[in-house]
Amino acid sequence: MEYNFKGIKGEDIELLCINRFNDSREFYEEHKEQLKQGITVPMRQIMLDLSDLMYDIDEQMFTDPVRSVSRIYRDTRGNRSKTKYRENMWMFFRRYKKEYPQAPFYFFEFFPDRYGFGLVFWTWRVTHFHIVHEMILEQPRRFLKAVKACEDAGLEFDCRDVYKKDRYPDAPKELKKYLQSKNMSFCYYSSDMLKISTPALIDDLRYAFDKARPMYEFFIEAYQRMMDEGLITPEMEM
Repeated sequence: MEYNFKGIKGEDIELLCINRFNDSREFYEEHKEQLKQGITVPMRQIMLDLSDLMYDIDEQMFTDPVRSVSRIYRDTRGNRSKTKYRENMWMFFRRYKKEYPQAPFYFFEFFPDRYGFGLVFWTWRVTHFHIVHEMILEQPRRFLKAVKACEDAGLEFDCRDVYKKDRYPDAPKELKKYLQSKNMSFCYYSSDMLKISTPALIDDLRYAFDKARPMYEFFIEAYQRMMDEGLITPEMEM
């Protein structure tokens, strides 16, 4: 398949790092076009090349290539770090955040020394995530099949925080680590930066995201329950 994405090259990542090191408006303006063509445009092309798959996974998926990609120039207002420029970039594949705040999402990101992608679900209030736990207990076989699908895609389970006390002492052992989690992610990371320098990256993303579809469907169903119960409301209605 012919892709728009041709790769993110090492020299452009190096320039991104140098730009952050200089932290200078003058330096950025001087190299703005090169950074755009070498970093921003390829990131947007990733969205273009995955938009058909994303829409097939979820018809509500927001696939605007411009608004889905982080900016090189950082908004430092209210941020402890006053560095104006990034050396890492990311993009989200998710529903429109104003209408569907806190929705589960796929992502791709890279740093100077590594890149990663995967599927994430976290909520602003930890108590809302109990809906996910309830669904796991209601449909353990479905959930474990979804976990296996993620593992087959090369994605490993992780979470930002866990409960110290066992909240579900009678739950099956194989479910324990998931029921103790306050959020969930299934991710892959690699330090082989040559992998993102060719269109083969798109094949990897398409394969992993499609294979992880059962978990996304599980997450989005839990998310819909949260909305139906009024735990999460659209920002545009607030």
